[in-house]
Amino acid sequence: MPPAVRTLVNDYQQRLERIGGVSLLEIAEARRTGDSVAERQQGLLWEATRLRERLPPAALLLPLESGGRSMPSPAFAAEMQSWRDAHATVCFLIGGPDGLHPDILRLGAWSLSLGPMTFPHMLVRVLLLEQLYRAYTILQRIPYHR
Repeated sequence: MPPAVRTLVNDYQQRLERIGGVSLLEIAEARRTGDSVAERQQGLLWEATRLRERLPPAALLLPLESGGRSMPSPAFAAEMQSWRDAHATVCFLIGGPDGLHPDILRLGAWSLSLGPMTFPHMLVRVLLLEQLYRAYTILQRIPYHR
């Protein structure tokens, strides 16, 4: 991860740790020697297997994908509150450059989109962490959200 992106990730992780915590679990991307459709699918399957091994049991899984459900920040905060009330662990799943394997997408309660545009997967971490922090400030009425 480039240093500038790592700095932003660390900043939002520290903010979230002060208010209850968040953990970032990363798995390695599949190594690819070519860019064929078959190789991309094989890589997605390899990543899905590694991801499934690391998912907490009974967690609410919410994969991120461009075709997922998009919502404004206050609605996301309200959803977050309901998730926190109903589940001990919520896991947002961010894919690599090729996205997430369909089997992983099917594991989710539903999928979430940060908008119709395509973002580099490393920046999605920053965007999601910022939205989690923003949701918390909305719920706690902390003057951050405008």
